[in-house]
Amino acid sequence: MNKNQIMRQELEKIKTNRLNAELKAKRVLLIARGEPEYNEIDTKIRQLKLKITKEDNPQKTAPLLKELQQLNNEANKVLVKIGIDPKLLIPRYNCKKCNDLGILNGKPCVCLQNAIQNVLITQSGITNHLKYSFDDCDEAIIKENKSLEKAYKIAKKYIDEFPKFQYQNLIFIGDVGVGKTFLLECMANELLKRSHYVVFSTAFDINKTMINAFNVSYNERETMLAPFFESELLIIDDLGSEPIIRNTTLSNLFTIINERQRLNLPTIISTNLNIEDIQERYGDRIMSRLFNKRICLAIPFTGKDLRMNK
Repeated sequence: MNKNQIMRQELEKIKTNRLNAELKAKRVLLIARGEPEYNEIDTKIRQLKLKITKEDNPQKTAPLLKELQQLNNEANKVLVKIGIDPKLLIPRYNCKKCNDLGILNGKPCVCLQNAIQNVLITQSGITNHLKYSFDDCDEAIIKENKSLEKAYKIAKKYIDEFPKFQYQNLIFIGDVGVGKTFLLECMANELLKRSHYVVFSTAFDINKTMINAFNVSYNERETMLAPFFESELLIIDDLGSEPIIRNTTLSNLFTIINERQRLNLPTIISTNLNIEDIQERYGDRIMSRLFNKRICLAIPFTGKDLRMNK
Protein backbone atom coordinates (compact mmCIF):
# COMPACT_ATOMS: atom_id res chain seq x y z
CA MET A 1 0.00 0.00 0.00
CA ASN A 2 1.10 3.56 -0.63
CA LYS A 3 0.70 6.38 1.91
CA ASN A 4 -2.67 7.59 0.60
CA GLN A 5 -4.09 4.08 0.83
CA ILE A 6 -2.71 3.71 4.34
CA MET A 7 -4.24 7.01 5.39
CA ARG A 8 -7.67 6.03 4.07
CA GLN A 9 -7.41 2.63 5.77
CA GLU A 10 -6.40 4.03 9.16
CA LEU A 11 -8.96 6.84 8.99
CA GLU A 12 -11.67 4.25 8.35
CA LYS A 13 -10.49 2.26 11.40
CA ILE A 14 -10.63 5.36 13.60
CA LYS A 15 -14.12 6.24 12.39
CA THR A 16 -15.21 2.65 13.03
CA ASN A 17 -13.96 3.01 16.60
CA ARG A 18 -16.09 6.15 16.92
CA LEU A 19 -19.17 4.39 15.60
CA ASN A 20 -18.68 1.41 17.94
CA ALA A 21 -18.23 3.71 20.94
CA GLU A 22 -21.43 5.58 20.12
CA LEU A 23 -23.38 2.35 19.54
CA LYS A 24 -22.29 0.99 22.94
CA ALA A 25 -23.37 4.21 24.67
CA LYS A 26 -26.66 4.17 22.78
CA ARG A 27 -27.38 0.58 23.81
CA VAL A 28 -26.88 1.49 27.46
CA LEU A 29 -29.14 4.52 27.02
CA LEU A 30 -31.91 2.36 25.55
CA ILE A 31 -31.68 0.00 28.52
CA ALA A 32 -31.87 2.97 30.91
CA ARG A 33 -34.90 4.40 29.10
CA GLY A 34 -36.63 1.10 29.73
CA GLU A 35 -36.89 2.20 33.35
CA PRO A 36 -39.94 4.53 33.68
CA GLU A 37 -38.34 6.73 36.36
CA TYR A 38 -35.26 7.39 34.26
CA ASN A 39 -37.23 7.76 31.01
CA GLU A 40 -39.41 10.48 32.57
CA ILE A 41 -36.37 12.53 33.64
CA ASP A 42 -34.59 11.90 30.33
CA THR A 43 -37.61 13.20 28.42
CA LYS A 44 -37.55 16.40 30.49
CA ILE A 45 -33.81 16.77 29.81
CA ARG A 46 -34.30 16.50 26.05
CA GLN A 47 -37.15 19.00 26.07
CA LEU A 48 -35.15 21.43 28.18
CA LYS A 49 -32.09 21.15 25.89
CA LEU A 50 -34.28 21.99 22.91
CA LYS A 51 -35.65 25.02 24.76
CA ILE A 52 -32.12 26.19 25.61
CA THR A 53 -30.97 25.99 21.99
CA LYS A 54 -33.88 28.22 20.94
CA GLU A 55 -33.28 30.81 23.67
CA ASP A 56 -30.93 33.66 22.71
CA ASN A 57 -31.34 35.75 25.87
CA PRO A 58 -28.43 34.98 28.28
CA GLN A 59 -30.46 36.12 31.30
CA LYS A 60 -33.17 33.58 30.51
CA THR A 61 -30.64 30.86 29.59
CA ALA A 62 -28.85 30.88 32.96
CA PRO A 63 -31.76 29.51 35.06
CA LEU A 64 -32.51 26.94 32.36
CA LEU A 65 -28.91 25.66 32.52
CA LYS A 66 -29.19 25.43 36.30
CA GLU A 67 -32.39 23.41 35.93
CA LEU A 68 -30.65 21.16 33.38
CA GLN A 69 -27.83 20.46 35.81
CA GLN A 70 -30.34 19.49 38.50
CA LEU A 71 -32.13 17.13 36.12
CA ASN A 72 -28.82 15.53 35.09
CA ASN A 73 -27.96 14.96 38.75
CA GLU A 74 -31.35 13.32 39.32
CA ALA A 75 -30.90 11.16 36.22
CA ASN A 76 -27.47 9.98 37.42
CA LYS A 77 -28.89 9.03 40.82
CA VAL A 78 -31.57 6.93 39.12
CA LEU A 79 -28.92 5.26 36.92
CA VAL A 80 -26.86 4.30 39.96
CA LYS A 81 -30.00 2.99 41.68
CA ILE A 82 -30.78 0.69 38.74
CA GLY A 83 -27.14 -0.46 38.50
CA ILE A 84 -25.88 1.54 35.52
CA ASP A 85 -22.69 3.60 35.61
CA PRO A 86 -23.61 7.09 34.25
CA LYS A 87 -20.24 7.19 32.46
CA LEU A 88 -21.40 4.37 30.18
CA LEU A 89 -23.87 6.74 28.53
CA ILE A 90 -20.96 8.81 27.24
CA PRO A 91 -19.16 7.36 24.17
CA ARG A 92 -15.64 6.22 25.10
CA TYR A 93 -13.54 7.54 22.25
CA ASN A 94 -9.94 6.34 21.97
CA CYS A 95 -8.69 9.82 21.08
CA LYS A 96 -9.79 12.60 23.41
CA LYS A 97 -8.52 15.29 21.04
CA CYS A 98 -10.66 14.56 17.96
CA ASN A 99 -13.20 12.13 19.49
CA ASP A 100 -12.19 9.51 16.92
CA LEU A 101 -12.88 11.64 13.88
CA GLY A 102 -9.23 11.36 12.79
CA ILE A 103 -9.28 14.99 11.66
CA LEU A 104 -8.74 18.03 13.89
CA ASN A 105 -9.00 21.61 12.64
CA GLY A 106 -8.96 20.37 9.06
CA LYS A 107 -5.73 18.39 9.53
CA PRO A 108 -4.91 14.77 10.44
CA CYS A 109 -5.14 14.39 14.20
CA VAL A 110 -2.14 13.01 16.09
CA CYS A 111 -4.03 9.70 16.47
CA LEU A 112 -4.23 9.32 12.69
CA GLN A 113 -0.61 10.41 12.25
CA ASN A 114 0.56 7.81 14.77
CA ALA A 115 -1.52 5.08 13.13
CA ILE A 116 -0.04 5.87 9.71
CA GLN A 117 3.48 5.96 11.15
CA ASN A 118 3.05 2.56 12.79
CA VAL A 119 1.94 1.00 9.50
CA LEU A 120 4.83 2.62 7.61
CA ILE A 121 7.35 1.37 10.15
CA THR A 122 5.89 -2.15 10.05
CA GLN A 123 5.89 -2.25 6.25
CA SER A 124 9.52 -1.12 6.23
CA GLY A 125 10.50 -4.23 8.14
CA ILE A 126 11.76 -2.11 11.04
CA THR A 127 11.23 -3.50 14.53
CA ASN A 128 11.20 -0.91 17.29
CA HIS A 129 11.68 -3.03 20.40
CA LEU A 130 12.71 -0.30 22.81
CA LYS A 131 13.24 -1.63 26.31
CA TYR A 132 14.55 1.39 28.19
CA SER A 133 13.35 4.84 29.23
CA PHE A 134 14.81 7.61 31.37
CA ASP A 135 12.98 6.05 34.33
CA ASP A 136 15.45 3.15 34.10
CA CYS A 137 18.49 5.39 34.48
CA ASP A 138 20.59 4.73 37.59
CA GLU A 139 22.00 8.12 38.56
CA ALA A 140 24.68 6.52 40.74
CA ILE A 141 26.08 4.59 37.75
CA ILE A 142 25.81 7.63 35.51
CA LYS A 143 27.73 9.85 37.93
CA GLU A 144 30.54 7.29 38.16
CA ASN A 145 31.38 7.93 34.50
CA LYS A 146 32.01 11.57 33.53
CA SER A 147 31.55 10.99 29.80
CA LEU A 148 28.26 9.14 30.38
CA GLU A 149 27.07 11.85 32.75
CA LYS A 150 27.82 14.53 30.15
CA ALA A 151 26.09 12.51 27.40
CA TYR A 152 23.07 11.97 29.66
CA LYS A 153 22.70 15.72 30.28
CA ILE A 154 22.99 16.47 26.57
CA ALA A 155 20.44 13.77 25.75
CA LYS A 156 17.93 15.19 28.25
CA LYS A 157 18.44 18.72 26.95
CA TYR A 158 18.09 17.53 23.34
CA ILE A 159 14.74 15.91 24.16
CA ASP A 160 13.44 18.84 26.19
CA GLU A 161 14.28 21.27 23.39
CA PHE A 162 13.38 18.98 20.49
CA PRO A 163 13.50 19.82 17.64
CA LYS A 164 15.23 23.12 18.43
CA PHE A 165 18.35 21.91 20.20
CA GLN A 166 21.52 23.81 19.27
CA TYR A 167 22.69 20.89 17.13
CA GLN A 168 20.34 19.07 14.78
CA ASN A 169 22.29 15.79 14.76
CA LEU A 170 24.19 13.82 17.38
CA ILE A 171 26.79 11.05 17.02
CA PHE A 172 27.54 8.77 19.97
CA ILE A 173 31.04 7.31 19.61
CA GLY A 174 32.50 4.70 21.94
CA ASP A 175 33.29 1.08 22.66
CA VAL A 176 30.74 -1.70 23.15
CA GLY A 177 28.68 -1.59 26.35
CA VAL A 178 29.36 2.00 27.46
CA GLY A 179 25.71 3.08 27.35
CA LYS A 180 25.17 4.41 23.81
CA THR A 181 22.22 2.23 22.81
CA PHE A 182 20.67 2.49 26.27
CA LEU A 183 20.67 6.27 26.08
CA LEU A 184 19.32 6.24 22.51
CA GLU A 185 16.40 4.05 23.58
CA CYS A 186 15.67 6.41 26.47
CA MET A 187 15.58 9.36 24.06
CA ALA A 188 13.40 7.55 21.54
CA ASN A 189 10.89 6.39 24.13
CA GLU A 190 10.59 9.86 25.65
CA LEU A 191 9.87 11.44 22.27
CA LEU A 192 7.40 8.68 21.40
CA LYS A 193 5.56 9.45 24.65
CA ARG A 194 5.28 13.02 23.41
CA SER A 195 3.71 11.80 20.14
CA HIS A 196 6.70 12.50 17.90
CA TYR A 197 7.38 10.39 14.81
CA VAL A 198 10.58 8.58 15.80
CA VAL A 199 12.19 5.71 13.91
CA PHE A 200 14.81 3.65 15.76
CA SER A 201 16.70 1.04 13.78
CA THR A 202 20.12 -0.54 13.53
CA ALA A 203 22.36 0.29 10.58
CA PHE A 204 22.19 -3.39 9.66
CA ASP A 205 18.36 -3.39 9.40
CA ILE A 206 18.27 -0.09 7.53
CA ASN A 207 20.75 -1.43 5.00
CA LYS A 208 18.67 -4.61 4.59
CA THR A 209 15.45 -2.63 4.11
CA MET A 210 17.06 -0.33 1.55
CA ILE A 211 18.25 -3.32 -0.46
CA ASN A 212 14.85 -5.06 -0.28
CA ALA A 213 13.08 -1.87 -1.35
CA PHE A 214 14.70 -1.96 -4.76
CA ASN A 215 13.20 -5.38 -5.48
CA VAL A 216 9.58 -4.19 -5.28
CA SER A 217 7.34 -1.81 -7.22
CA TYR A 218 7.86 1.94 -7.03
CA ASN A 219 4.80 2.52 -4.80
CA GLU A 220 5.85 -0.24 -2.40
CA ARG A 221 9.40 1.12 -2.35
CA GLU A 222 8.17 4.60 -1.51
CA THR A 223 6.19 3.23 1.42
CA MET A 224 9.03 1.05 2.71
CA LEU A 225 11.53 3.91 2.70
CA ALA A 226 9.19 6.65 3.96
CA PRO A 227 10.17 6.27 7.65
CA PHE A 228 13.83 6.96 6.85
CA PHE A 229 13.08 10.13 4.93
CA GLU A 230 9.97 11.47 6.69
CA SER A 231 10.33 10.69 10.40
CA GLU A 232 10.80 13.63 12.74
CA LEU A 233 13.83 11.85 14.16
CA LEU A 234 15.78 8.93 12.72
CA ILE A 235 18.01 7.03 15.14
CA ILE A 236 20.62 4.76 13.53
CA ASP A 237 22.13 2.45 16.11
CA ASP A 238 25.42 0.60 15.71
CA LEU A 239 26.71 2.18 12.51
CA GLY A 240 29.44 -0.12 11.21
CA SER A 241 27.56 -3.35 11.93
CA GLU A 242 26.12 -3.47 8.40
CA PRO A 243 27.96 -5.36 5.63
CA ILE A 244 29.54 -3.20 2.95
CA ILE A 245 27.97 -4.26 -0.33
CA ARG A 246 29.60 -2.77 -3.39
CA ASN A 247 27.72 0.12 -5.03
CA THR A 248 24.90 -0.25 -2.50
CA THR A 249 25.67 0.25 1.20
CA LEU A 250 27.57 3.53 0.98
CA SER A 251 25.20 4.94 -1.61
CA ASN A 252 22.15 4.12 0.52
CA LEU A 253 23.65 5.61 3.68
CA PHE A 254 24.70 8.78 1.87
CA THR A 255 21.22 9.16 0.38
CA ILE A 256 19.53 8.93 3.79
CA ILE A 257 21.90 11.31 5.57
CA ASN A 258 22.07 13.80 2.72
CA GLU A 259 18.30 13.89 2.15
CA ARG A 260 17.52 14.33 5.84
CA GLN A 261 19.99 17.19 6.08
CA ARG A 262 18.43 18.78 3.01
CA LEU A 263 15.01 18.58 4.66
CA ASN A 264 16.36 19.77 8.04
CA LEU A 265 15.31 16.52 9.70
CA PRO A 266 17.46 15.42 12.65
CA THR A 267 19.39 12.16 12.81
CA ILE A 268 21.16 10.55 15.77
CA ILE A 269 23.77 7.87 15.19
CA SER A 270 25.73 5.56 17.46
CA THR A 271 28.86 3.67 16.46
CA ASN A 272 31.60 1.54 17.99
CA LEU A 273 34.00 2.80 15.33
CA ASN A 274 36.53 5.55 16.01
CA ILE A 275 36.97 8.57 13.75
CA GLU A 276 39.75 6.96 11.72
CA ASP A 277 37.71 3.79 11.18
CA ILE A 278 34.69 5.80 10.03
CA GLN A 279 36.82 7.75 7.57
CA GLU A 280 38.34 4.58 6.14
CA ARG A 281 35.06 2.65 5.97
CA TYR A 282 32.73 5.33 4.58
CA GLY A 283 34.93 7.83 2.76
CA ASP A 284 34.99 11.62 2.54
CA ARG A 285 31.46 12.27 1.25
CA ILE A 286 29.71 10.51 4.14
CA MET A 287 32.33 11.64 6.65
CA SER A 288 31.79 15.32 5.80
CA ARG A 289 28.05 15.01 6.34
CA LEU A 290 28.28 12.94 9.49
CA PHE A 291 30.64 15.41 11.14
CA ASN A 292 29.31 18.69 9.81
CA LYS A 293 30.22 20.87 12.82
CA ARG A 294 27.51 23.38 11.99
CA ILE A 295 24.69 20.93 12.68
CA CYS A 296 26.29 17.90 14.34
CA LEU A 297 27.66 17.28 17.83
CA ALA A 298 29.94 14.26 18.32
CA ILE A 299 29.75 12.84 21.85
CA PRO A 300 32.51 10.47 22.99
CA PHE A 301 31.65 7.61 25.38
CA THR A 302 34.46 6.12 27.46
CA GLY A 303 34.71 3.76 30.41
CA LYS A 304 34.14 0.13 31.27
CA ASP A 305 31.54 -2.19 29.76
CA LEU A 306 28.39 -1.58 31.85
CA ARG A 307 26.89 -4.88 30.72
CA MET A 308 29.63 -6.79 32.53
CA ASN A 309 28.36 -5.38 35.85
CA LYS A 310 24.88 -6.85 35.48
